Amino acid sequence: MGKQIRLLLRISLCNLLGWNEFRFTKDAKKKTRYCLMSVLWIFLLVVMMGYVSGLSYGLIYMEMGYLVPAVLSMCVAVVVFIFTFLKTGSVLFDKNAYEKQIVLPVTIRAMIIGRFLSMYFTNMFLGILVMLPGMVVYGGMEKPGISFYLYGILGSLFLPLLPLTLASVAGAVIAGISSRWKRKNLAAIVLTMILLCILVLGSFRLSGMGEAQLEDLMRQMASLVEGQIRRTYPPGIWLAEAMVDGKVNRLLWFLAVSMGCFLLFLEILRPFYASICNLLVSHETKGNYQMRGLKCRPVMWSMVDRELRHYFSSVIYVVNTMAGNVLMVLMAIVILTMGKETLEEMIGMSGIVERGLPVLLGMTGALMPMSSCSISMEGRQWWMMQTLPVSGKDIMRSKVWASILVVVPFYLVSELLLIIALRPVGIRLLYMLAVPAVYIVFTAKAGFAVNRKFPLLEWENETRVVKQSASAMIIMLVGLFSGIIPLAILVIFREISAYVVYTVLIGVMLLAAGLLDSVGVTNMGSSDSD
Repeated sequence: MGKQIRLLLRISLCNLLGWNEFRFTKDAKKKTRYCLMSVLWIFLLVVMMGYVSGLSYGLIYMEMGYLVPAVLSMCVAVVVFIFTFLKTGSVLFDKNAYEKQIVLPVTIRAMIIGRFLSMYFTNMFLGILVMLPGMVVYGGMEKPGISFYLYGILGSLFLPLLPLTLASVAGAVIAGISSRWKRKNLAAIVLTMILLCILVLGSFRLSGMGEAQLEDLMRQMASLVEGQIRRTYPPGIWLAEAMVDGKVNRLLWFLAVSMGCFLLFLEILRPFYASICNLLVSHETKGNYQMRGLKCRPVMWSMVDRELRHYFSSVIYVVNTMAGNVLMVLMAIVILTMGKETLEEMIGMSGIVERGLPVLLGMTGALMPMSSCSISMEGRQWWMMQTLPVSGKDIMRSKVWASILVVVPFYLVSELLLIIALRPVGIRLLYMLAVPAVYIVFTAKAGFAVNRKFPLLEWENETRVVKQSASAMIIMLVGLFSGIIPLAILVIFREISAYVVYTVLIGVMLLAAGLLDSVGVTNMGSSDSD
């Protein structure tokens, strides 16, 4: 079975990272795009490592250095859990890969382990990049013994295993429940969104608890942070005690729990794995189908309806592009329930909530627009879309309108909750409505333009399109910087009127959106892919 696992793992990693295409493609443009994406990933990793180093230095400076391993391991666990949970259905229960592999002479156990390890190795790399800077900073300032580094390296290798297993359990439960329902995709989307909402609201609650009790007492803060980590993620404390105090029994506990949970999950899932995959690929049809009246609609709305049907047919597509929209609503709920005064007290800046809220709301809902993957999700059928008797402008408008329509319900709900909570009037109300609306339109058009420039049409797994494509990464950076820059101006330059910043921001985005209309339809007839 070991040979089967190695073969399946190698195939999965090559397809997941696009390494085979980079090695064997003859297209110079594709190689250039892969190189540019590598540079972008390296830049983001360097920024992340710098942030981790700063966090570790701050904890040591505040005489909380013994919590560095625990805090970093907790961060790794949360990130690994969320990202693994979002893609478990498309990797662990990949329908296309299952149909191809089930006819091969491989066991179900080998298939599960191979797919699980493909997620494990990518997350292990992330865990090492998070833990290593913290270990270097701690080692340079605290001068620990050799056991600190040995236990730290060993713990980093196994650190993603437990959150990966827990996320896979949650993904397996959702896949198993939704596979029994008639509308499998809708059930999986709803269950996934409910769990994400619980996680986000739970993190808000933990943050509120910490800040409310912090005040200025350093030792109380250290005790509070340690207590929260001990309650939410005890293995992080075990690893910290092993590294800082040299307690080998704590390291053994950490390794035993991580490996034990994975092996237990493997044995429980193995008998049901084939049934879940078969139910996910099956389709239920009625035998009493009757032809009814036909409807005639304008071409544009027919194309928009097609886009929305395609969108909701993919769970990974919906969950990843809708997470920002859900966060927008949750942000409004938190402000409504906690009040702006409490949030400003937590942040330590009076008046900052209303001043930066329109920009923050727009940026949150614009992090990952549906249009940023709309061309890539067509895959090898993109040429069929181009053979329809419609213009390139109609194609662009249908994908942009579909992206906007997906966000509008979340936008309306969040605005309604904020109006109830803050009761803005006059020009404040106008800008609170206008700024997020302009963000939605701008990012929808920017997402299509970027995806048109960097399409990914040759893919085997939807995860690669939604999470690892150039267009998804670029539009996420565009959304972040379009919000971070005006937010920084609003926070740093308090003497500048917020309405002036809003007006300039709206003008720039509307101008950019107008320019993107022409860029998005340029050379729509070509079908390059990265």
